[in-house]
Amino acid sequence: MAEFSTSTVVPYPREVVERWHARPGALTRLTPEFSMAIEAEPHPPLAPGAKAQMQVSVPGSYGVVRVPFVTEHTEPPAPDTFAETLVRGPMKTWEHTHTFETVKSPTADSPDGFCRITDRVEYSVAPGGFPGAAEFDEAALEPTLRAAFEGRHDRLLDELAYDAELAAFGGPKKILVAGSSGLVGQQVVAMLQTAGHEVRRLIRSTPRRENEVRWNPDLGLLDRGAVAWADVVVHLGGASIGRRFTAEGKRRILDSRVDSTKLLALTIGDLPASERPEAFVCASAVGYYGSDRDDEHLTESAARGEGFLAEVCEAWEREAAQVEQYGVRRVSIRTGVVMSTLGGVLRLQLPLFLLGFGGRVGSGEQWLAWVSLDDITRIYARAVMDPQLSGPVNAVAPDVVRQADFARTLAGMLSRPAALPLPTLAPRLVLGREAAAELAVADQRVVPAALAAAGYEFAHPSLESALAATLGIRRDADSDAPAAQPAPAG
Repeated sequence: MAEFSTSTVVPYPREVVERWHARPGALTRLTPEFSMAIEAEPHPPLAPGAKAQMQVSVPGSYGVVRVPFVTEHTEPPAPDTFAETLVRGPMKTWEHTHTFETVKSPTADSPDGFCRITDRVEYSVAPGGFPGAAEFDEAALEPTLRAAFEGRHDRLLDELAYDAELAAFGGPKKILVAGSSGLVGQQVVAMLQTAGHEVRRLIRSTPRRENEVRWNPDLGLLDRGAVAWADVVVHLGGASIGRRFTAEGKRRILDSRVDSTKLLALTIGDLPASERPEAFVCASAVGYYGSDRDDEHLTESAARGEGFLAEVCEAWEREAAQVEQYGVRRVSIRTGVVMSTLGGVLRLQLPLFLLGFGGRVGSGEQWLAWVSLDDITRIYARAVMDPQLSGPVNAVAPDVVRQADFARTLAGMLSRPAALPLPTLAPRLVLGREAAAELAVADQRVVPAALAAAGYEFAHPSLESALAATLGIRRDADSDAPAAQPAPAG
């Protein structure tokens, strides 16, 4: 049996750190994207018998290859400790203990001290049993575990600091969230919960937990009481746009956004003024600007572009804006391409780049408006809390790049070539001419002007920073270049 241990000091009181870990969403927000994908958190958090369902990355795969990993919390062996054991996964055994203790702080303005977190993992490897099992040997797991826990430490520091920023806008709120199961929605709910807010989720299936409320926007069914309960309503729902733009596909994309947003807005308006939420934060997309804007700097005041997605976004935002006539603050988050190994475009492209077959799409001159998963999550949380943020908000990083630059940067970080361009014909064959033009080769130089005016500071302002974080590649502190010995991903 092998053993791994690590200890780190967090400059916050033990009670603050321990309370954060005990909240719903902590595992989701704590886990680096390259390390694991969280499918279901333990419920209740840290309770003995509660199970966490994850997909753990095979070492060296940068999250492209993941295998099931299920753990169960056990009775803590000591106070201020939680423990978990393996239920199912690539190892034979896995015992993890996580201990909090107070240590003296080096500054007089921290009378409660700081918190030392110690993680200890005892594990043994079972040979065979599934494809890629050989990668989970003890030699591979030592650096993989170290990279994962270093990533957890960095994320915890970032989360606690951002929670403090959000708290400056006011105390805990009651937040109703639609579209919480998607890539972004899962992270938004987790961040709001770990920050101490009470979150209820609108779902289409039968509720199984106390914080779930059933609705059916197709039938116009929504509990008015759930909306009246909320201080803020957040809507991230909508059918996937990654499809051919057939008549039926277009109808589904449009209706899933407009009808659900209209239902929420009408319900908000029908409530007495004293019961209405103070804000409605609704998703939108940079598709509002159309697919061919060349070098035009697209701030939130830019005119709507041409094309199907531009029409969808306009109709979507128009319905969301209906709440403004009732005195409710409205924010429409115009999201760019989300850079994450957990899903989206990057996850689709990674296998090609890892095989050395990556390259620019089309001419490579198109501007790519992108944002990291951490930043889009923070932007939603900021929109919930900041009363000065309203109207359309471009949720894109300030470092907008061309397609060719994106391909070179990604390939360089993976130490692979980017010499095989993908002709425009390829996405046309998969998506059709119209969808390919609006999705795969869209040209949008979008500027986050509203966020800049609000003083928002990006966690990942550069593409290199965002890719390094989601791929698990360590970088030199004073450079955007990868470090000479990047930590293995896993």
